[in-house]
Amino acid sequence: MRLGRPPAAWFEFGENCSQAEEDTKGIPVVNLHPAAAFKIQQFHDPMAFPSMQYLGLVSPFMRIPAGTRHRDAAQNFELPETKMLWTIVRSVLSLHLNGDPAGVQTNQINRYVEQRRKYLPHFACSTKFKCVASFFDDALFPEIGKLRQPLRGQIGELRTTYAQEMSDFQSFYRRELERDHINRYLHLFDDYFSNFDQFRQLLAYARIGRDDVDDLIVGAKHFNEIKLYYGQAYETLTSAYVTLACLNNVGAGRKYNAFASMTLTKYMKDVEKAKKSVPFNGQPVLAAFTKWEDSALRNGSHHASIARDGERVKYRSGGTGAERDIPYSRYIHLCNGITIACAALMLVECQEFSSLIT
Repeated sequence: MRLGRPPAAWFEFGENCSQAEEDTKGIPVVNLHPAAAFKIQQFHDPMAFPSMQYLGLVSPFMRIPAGTRHRDAAQNFELPETKMLWTIVRSVLSLHLNGDPAGVQTNQINRYVEQRRKYLPHFACSTKFKCVASFFDDALFPEIGKLRQPLRGQIGELRTTYAQEMSDFQSFYRRELERDHINRYLHLFDDYFSNFDQFRQLLAYARIGRDDVDDLIVGAKHFNEIKLYYGQAYETLTSAYVTLACLNNVGAGRKYNAFASMTLTKYMKDVEKAKKSVPFNGQPVLAAFTKWEDSALRNGSHHASIARDGERVKYRSGGTGAERDIPYSRYIHLCNGITIACAALMLVECQEFSSLIT
């Protein structure tokens, strides 16, 4: 079934569906919503109203522009045309890494502004970083801000107290980390937004800090397309933990590359991913980024030892290789949560340490 783009609304019947007579009996109802999941007893309930339920879920978190009376979750909570906007934001980041040889980055930023003004007439953006930051912030608030803002506050304190060490770390970041980190983020978000229609069905829960997802089911399930995603996101996030570990070193009064019991080289090359957070797991602001870690699920997802069985996801972890399982909705929820953590850390790195802001 194809739906027209708002404000023009109509639908067509494709080759595998047809219009039933109004009084047809016995045809099961299937409730579908692009941004909502359902409890199993609601999935076929003709008296369930998905849009109203979704509005109730996200309404307290909406960003309502001044002078606006009407609350519209599609514009005041979600980011309209997210997938298309990502292609523009991606080009801005990619051009930044490659030096913008054709001088088209400004055109891309202007294109981004033009698209955003379709829904926000007064939207303004003139810098590379604002383009990237506004996209991720508007797509993933408020949870992304709960990670990003405390970390930026801590970095500000470190700059005041340990100015030289923070300057040295910034030089190291630009020289050794920036290109690798941003490339990893780009590959991850390419996969995330190419499958955004699947992740979007439960994204609101991760964004607003709700964890009660285990008894929810989603309408669209294309598991083969996303079964490796959690493992990829886990690898991306834990590889970027070097930033948090170095900040922890500075906060402890050491040089950014001086760990309590190892060298930076050893940390980056020899410490296994499941233990990358150990140096800073006692620091709440830094440890908040580890909330969505599940090393057993990472092993199953990363090595393709994972499969969907109805409403369950079954996978084999490392070690004994014992089979585990979680609800399908939990898998989607974890993918969304770890993506928000990656986006928050990327924005902090870009704003505080990278050459993106110059």
